[in-house]
Amino acid sequence: MRIAIVAPDLPDEVIPTFPALTDAVRARPGLKFSVITGPEAAGWFRRHPDVDEVLVFDGTTLLASRWTPAGWRAGRAWKEALRAHPQLEQVEYVIDPFGRPETLAMAKRVPATSVGIARPTKGRLPRRQPYDSQYPVPDDLHRVQAVRVLFAAVLEYSLHDLNPDYGLSIEAEPVVTDLLVDTRALPFDAAGIELIRRRLGETGVSLDDVSAHPPADMEEWQRRLTQSRYVLVGNNRCGWLAAALGIPGVCVCRDGEAKHEGVITTRRSRQKLINVDHPPMNQAEIVVESIIQVITQGKAPIELPEEPPASPEGVEVTPERS
Repeated sequence: MRIAIVAPDLPDEVIPTFPALTDAVRARPGLKFSVITGPEAAGWFRRHPDVDEVLVFDGTTLLASRWTPAGWRAGRAWKEALRAHPQLEQVEYVIDPFGRPETLAMAKRVPATSVGIARPTKGRLPRRQPYDSQYPVPDDLHRVQAVRVLFAAVLEYSLHDLNPDYGLSIEAEPVVTDLLVDTRALPFDAAGIELIRRRLGETGVSLDDVSAHPPADMEEWQRRLTQSRYVLVGNNRCGWLAAALGIPGVCVCRDGEAKHEGVITTRRSRQKLINVDHPPMNQAEIVVESIIQVITQGKAPIELPEEPPASPEGVEVTPERS
């Protein structure tokens, strides 16, 4: 059996879909996946062992009107891409877990039963049904679990464990650095990032800064993550890959983001990547000091900003003039 998945060209969105693929293959042995996505996300999808075909196509081109030259060119390019991938003729379902305009446009053009997620608003499903089948998934369900539920509904199997398995091989590498840090998705301003870099430098923590020296490919991403004792990341591809590989550390989320969007560590690891999304725990000075204390086992001096002295009730403190 073969399933097609349409996905936007967003690498940060890839890893959260992996647990659903792993569930499906365990429930339906022999199942294989074809993925249709853009060039940036394609390499990340190829990392899952049961994705054996990736069609690289810019789905946004299909949003052009069919009555325009751009639409004609996109339509011809799409047909040529399908002819170059004959395995897509074996597809029974094309699943769109994202519901974006470009993924919907691709799903409607694959010769199979199209399936997507319906997000009920105020308890009602939308009147317009863009897919052949649409499954209602609650708005407050975590993004990983929503995709897992969708695949289970389509292929008719039960989920027995809410803790995800991303299907990636977790090979032990010798630890070379204390901390891998990716500042690109950290919800801090420039001053907060500079504070983190300064404190880590002062403490002598060995550091792998992937935002300054990005990995060239997925293999290097995985190698550098598994060679690090801890990670400090945001809610992006680096954070999700660390969670999938069972690397412990801190994932700093925006306020209130963790419940529905935060990373979830693979159930194959006892060590956890912890989401922090509420002040003061998701503030730069607290995050960096927490990491430093864990790495140095509490031996490093703590540096925190001094709080202004509280004034007696009803008394206004006026700053002194020089």
